[in-house]
Amino acid sequence: MDLGVVQVGLTLLIFVAVALMISALVMVRRVGLRALLGRGATGLALLVVAVVLLWVATLIQTYLGLSGEIKAAHVVVSSVAGQEHRLQVDLTLYGDKDHGETHEKYEVEGDLWVLQANIVELEPWVNALGFHSGYKVTRLYGQRLDGVATSQNQFFVNGDDRDFFTDMRKGRWWTEPFVRSAYGNAVIGTPGEFDVFVSRDAIKTRPSG
Repeated sequence: MDLGVVQVGLTLLIFVAVALMISALVMVRRVGLRALLGRGATGLALLVVAVVLLWVATLIQTYLGLSGEIKAAHVVVSSVAGQEHRLQVDLTLYGDKDHGETHEKYEVEGDLWVLQANIVELEPWVNALGFHSGYKVTRLYGQRLDGVATSQNQFFVNGDDRDFFTDMRKGRWWTEPFVRSAYGNAVIGTPGEFDVFVSRDAIKTRPSG
């Protein structure tokens, strides 16, 4: 969740404005319409300004949530010398405050490398509240250009994902209002050096540098 200081401050300002308006209505009985015109007008003005600014901040938050990308990994892939349909994959997975960065090397069968992630896509209105879609990079494997199936098992690169789809399917009774979709998505690339990004609905790659 990403809830900025601006949003928190504007929310508090709305509470202050409402409190001023309520106190003005209470004081009308004792001091007359002067309280309503004084505190009430001030409270109303603060409320209008705070609501408009919070709306703008929410629009910005929503745009960033819907269009933003997270740099999830760095991949360096090269063909294995003297071996046909074999790739050496140097994979760095970037972490966050709860997970450390990892760096591993793999040898996969194929002419293309495939990196898969599980993605939980949130509804746009949930993004507007400051929550962001989640992802987990899970699998690495290879594909052959000639379409022949590889005989090598896939690598789990960040813990297995065997419970992910079951949990999301069984949990729909409480995630339905918030989660738009939950699925696996993969990026396929040729040998080279790439940065891997994850957006709210896809994993993608770009040449590094």
